Amino acid sequence: MIQGRWMRRLGLALALVAASPAMAARNFISGQVVNRNGQPVERAIITLTPGNVQLVTDAEGRFLIDYLRDETGKRSKLLKKRDYSLEVFKPGFHLVTLPFFYKKGGVAMETLTLEEETLKVRDDGQNLDPGLFGTRTNSAGATYEGQ
Repeated sequence: MIQGRWMRRLGLALALVAASPAMAARNFISGQVVNRNGQPVERAIITLTPGNVQLVTDAEGRFLIDYLRDETGKRSKLLKKRDYSLEVFKPGFHLVTLPFFYKKGGVAMETLTLEEETLKVRDDGQNLDPGLFGTRTNSAGATYEGQ
């Protein structure tokens, strides 16, 4: 019984040791998207170019890219020693583009912070007081009855 438990633990330890080089050799690009308050932005669209890859962030704002797509849509490996660009888009936020050089292995990108789009409203100086425009008249337009 004790020997069986020891063998199971040894087998598990060997499996973990064997799996770690495979995980280290895996090529990927990962990261997280947050808003300016540090809250995760889910369902932001991440585009990797070149590579024809587009995906969305999960509920924690995280993404993982471990493949490219060719012109026919087939998956292929990430190309090593290459310039790439990540583009992050979410309606209501400014577009973020981050160029980077990918060597090999796993790359955790810096946290990408999206800023909300805001409208800048300025006064054009016109006084729009209705009292300044004289008497009101009825519309001279069509009545839409037979017109």
